[in-house]
Amino acid sequence: MFKHIFCVVTLFAVSVVMGHPAEAGAKKTYLPTLPYESYFAKYRGDRAVLKFNDFSGKIKAQRIKKLLRSGPVLGDRVLLDNNLAVYFPEGYIVSSTLRLDAFRPKNGVTAKRIKSSHDLEENPDYQLVEQMDQHLGKVCAEINLPNQIKARLRKSPDGILSLVKHTPGRFDRLVGTQSRAYEITSALKPSYLSKEREVIIAAMRCI
Repeated sequence: MFKHIFCVVTLFAVSVVMGHPAEAGAKKTYLPTLPYESYFAKYRGDRAVLKFNDFSGKIKAQRIKKLLRSGPVLGDRVLLDNNLAVYFPEGYIVSSTLRLDAFRPKNGVTAKRIKSSHDLEENPDYQLVEQMDQHLGKVCAEINLPNQIKARLRKSPDGILSLVKHTPGRFDRLVGTQSRAYEITSALKPSYLSKEREVIIAAMRCI
């Protein structure tokens, strides 16, 4: 299964890169690691981490949980084992997205099978919320998005921009408590953070 998915992803990436060399894939002297990759690598017990502008073929097959769709295209975005989604529209990684919820499905329980709080457990990775300064850098802008969503932009010393959206926890109704969820999208270029014009303008000011 994983081998099949890996082949699909690799073939897609190769075909795109051969036709359209990616600007994001240009050689650079330093490629910053995706946020939280080092944190999750420690728990996996390996040193293999993904970096911005890495070729998608570098993604190990066993790490891929699911192919995701980006508009009409299936396979230029994948969900990894740590629930980190990476996006590589032209074969090279340009952004990553991680959602942090206070609760998560228990091992072996899929999202569609969640019926009650008995199907959930506390998310140990939620501690990363308190470590955003360390992993994402300081806040450089605050904005209000549609649907009353509050967001903050952060910039790391490596030049990584992160858009952090604050939303209600998706399992609050089941657990009977109020919590906050955080959707974190990181990229080197503002245009890969969001399609929202307000976000791009704010991100440009952070650079």
